[in-house]
Amino acid sequence: MKLRFGNYYLLVIWRIVLAYLAYMLCRLLFIVFNHSLLEPMTGGQFFRILSGGLMFDTSAIMYTNILYLFLSFLPLPLIRRESVQKCLKGLYVTVNFLATAINLADTVYFRFTLRRTSSTFFTEFAGDVKFFRILAESVTLYWYIFLAGILFLLLFIYFSGSVKHLCKNGFSARNFYLLQCVALAVTAPLFIIGVRGGTSGAMRPITIGNAGDYTDRAIHTAAVLNTPFSLIRTLGKAEYVYRHDFASYEQMEPVFTPMRNMNGESPVNRNHVIEFDSTAKGKNIVILMLESFGAENMSFMNRNLDKCYTPFLDSLRKEGLFCTNAFANGRKSVDAIPSIYASIPSLISSYAVTPYSTDYTFGLPKILDSLGYYTAFFHGAPNTSMGIRAIARLCGIEHYYGKDEFNDNSKFDGSWGIWDEYFLPYVADMLDTLPQPFMAGIFTLSSHHPFKVPAEWEDRLPEGEVPLQKTIAYADAAVKAFFEKIRNSDWFGNTVFVITPDHSTLWGIYPEYTTTIGNTRIPIIYYAPGFIAPGEYHQTTQQLDIMPTLLGMIGYDKPYFAFGRDLNCDTVRRPFAVNYTEGQFQLVYNDTLLFRNDSELTAVYRLPDDALLENNLLEAPFADSLRQSPSLQRQDEFFKAFVQQYVNRLIDNRLSCDEAF
Repeated sequence: MKLRFGNYYLLVIWRIVLAYLAYMLCRLLFIVFNHSLLEPMTGGQFFRILSGGLMFDTSAIMYTNILYLFLSFLPLPLIRRESVQKCLKGLYVTVNFLATAINLADTVYFRFTLRRTSSTFFTEFAGDVKFFRILAESVTLYWYIFLAGILFLLLFIYFSGSVKHLCKNGFSARNFYLLQCVALAVTAPLFIIGVRGGTSGAMRPITIGNAGDYTDRAIHTAAVLNTPFSLIRTLGKAEYVYRHDFASYEQMEPVFTPMRNMNGESPVNRNHVIEFDSTAKGKNIVILMLESFGAENMSFMNRNLDKCYTPFLDSLRKEGLFCTNAFANGRKSVDAIPSIYASIPSLISSYAVTPYSTDYTFGLPKILDSLGYYTAFFHGAPNTSMGIRAIARLCGIEHYYGKDEFNDNSKFDGSWGIWDEYFLPYVADMLDTLPQPFMAGIFTLSSHHPFKVPAEWEDRLPEGEVPLQKTIAYADAAVKAFFEKIRNSDWFGNTVFVITPDHSTLWGIYPEYTTTIGNTRIPIIYYAPGFIAPGEYHQTTQQLDIMPTLLGMIGYDKPYFAFGRDLNCDTVRRPFAVNYTEGQFQLVYNDTLLFRNDSELTAVYRLPDDALLENNLLEAPFADSLRQSPSLQRQDEFFKAFVQQYVNRLIDNRLSCDEAF
């Protein structure tokens, strides 16, 4: 039975209350569905998250219902008409159902990004990606979320109610006009307070970062937030503000600087970690980026697995230098391109979709181009998919080969692009035609949501604990066939390969991979038979280190810009890795993991002893003395310098060395 109210204003209030209930139910579903990724929370933390969420829900509800509220309180007689009231109800149901639907969608999408969806989503899905096909397949895979959406729609339709007698026996026209004016006058300041997040004049309108006020763990901020708020507050917004921990770039230079080889010092004949003879000068470079090949799904990194999904990659890592303690510098495919090819991470938001992605850079492709290299990038997706081609070109890659160049739609997987087993042989054939020396980037795609494999492969691959693992096994088989094909090419023996995932993908199967640092662990392999000696590198490394390490290998001695370090030659900077998770920066430095917000250190953990991040040393009895220790202060100084160099240089468009061009 539908609700009917005797008072029009009670009806409007009830509808807003109903929206609050829907948002809160979505939050509870979000927490339940992603409990393995959100890390454990106490009862106190749980209720703190819920109370903080009300502020963000208020802001989102005010933003999304502004038109409904304004029209509802217009001081015009036509508002009393039954037809107009039905239109207002339709507007209310539509707007709030859509807001609820994107909240529910993020319940699933969160596991791929570890953050609430922001406006960058629209840029990432621009182009020729079959979005609606992917959406349809997602509905099949996560049917229970779709069912929840239908239930919410019915909730809004049947419980949003209507008003009795407004049209026939309600207020007089004069009284109705006065009451509408009062309602508008009251609603206006309430709207402003709601969207700002409070009444304090010193407080600017709340942003995503304010969620940190309601949780002690960065990952929990996703539960505090809601997706409509995240989308609205990031539309057209740059989240980068100048940092002032140091007075100038010159003051930061002794602590951390991305300016490399500024003294013209040759990287050759230093203390090499990667053992090789002479230099790789003139050698081809192939960077193979594997979609979603996170450490959790590699049996040679995750000892908990009882199946091997990557037998070829496992064999290959034994023939090259395998980095056992490596990390991705972003959480999306588009983040990996600048990290690998320009040594620029994605902190705060995806670098590729910020206004600063057009800053001038002089990364690996441009440097190699200046040395006479042919530079190319291969990706089997539609050419405008996810902005991959755009950011590859911004990094300086001259030639792009995608689905359009492959030109055989019969091998299209129906969602993202060409199946790996067909696209990689095409890449092999194209590499045979490229002038040497060349640098080629290759990006696989089949191990991607919605996690399908060709029908003829269904019974040939191991079943995984999660759908991703079967597609990883398929991609591994395709990579094996690729290497078997190119081994006989004349350029193979004169090539340095780097194999790395774009990012990890989160399923929360094993606790150590659900933490904010564990879920960025990846394998990185440097492979060049007869040139790089097989072995393992156990110190911390990251995608940012690939560019400077390769430049060190080829003996490049001119100035260049990189946030990473050369594994072979950097005797100044200790091994480290950086990332950003839900409003906080994180730094792995030696055996320490540090978290920092915009103003201070918030957490310190010892790795690998505390892999589950259960013991924040800043909450220990000795926290005060720890904060004063010279060791932690040096680490924090490095941390602050890195963040300030990154943010200020993006804003200032100083992502290159003047001496390099």
